[in-house]
Amino acid sequence: MIERDYIMRMIQMLVQALIDIVFYRGKKDFPRALQEIRTASKTLLSIDLDIFRNLSDGQIIEMLTMVREFGGLKCYLAGRLLKEEAEILDLQGKKEESNEAGIKSLSLLTESVMIDGVPLDADHQAAVNSVTERLKFIDLPVHINRKLFHYYELVHEYGKAEDALFTIIEKEPEFIEEGLSFYQRLSNKADADLSAGNLPREEVERGMTELRDRKKLV
Repeated sequence: MIERDYIMRMIQMLVQALIDIVFYRGKKDFPRALQEIRTASKTLLSIDLDIFRNLSDGQIIEMLTMVREFGGLKCYLAGRLLKEEAEILDLQGKKEESNEAGIKSLSLLTESVMIDGVPLDADHQAAVNSVTERLKFIDLPVHINRKLFHYYELVHEYGKAEDALFTIIEKEPEFIEEGLSFYQRLSNKADADLSAGNLPREEVERGMTELRDRKKLV
């Protein structure tokens, strides 16, 4: 109970910070909006967000989860702040920097779900969807697509998980084994669950058959 209360208090602080950030972004006061992001990072994470610019997403996650307790929460908070930074950088015409921040945000937001097993609040999935939409024309690194694959399965978006799966296999054919395991797990689910996840049973069976045929050629 104490742990959940702490998580909810931190998320409430995040929400208040986001209100301020969006306010200044709406006024096109981008320097002030970015300053609010940095302030929020120091308050919520005790880290200057600027530090993240010189680190890979993997290094950021390692830093935030060095102490295991609340590692998923820290990744979520950092991911939400980097999402805001990416959007402001985009509005400033800084596309490369925006994409870099967006990819790190996506990595952190999906990592959070993989650590805790579930989204931390109602806005978690919406944030992931927003970032992926913004990056849809970017050739994402394979390790990000791997995260998306596992994330989408965890949140029961099986159709999107399948899309990520085939994107990975195009670059890493050996990932077929992971794909076969994925379809096997889905085959044990109820038809209603599969349909709700936008991957009906006939598509699961078709996908498994395709991967088995591909495996023979590898």
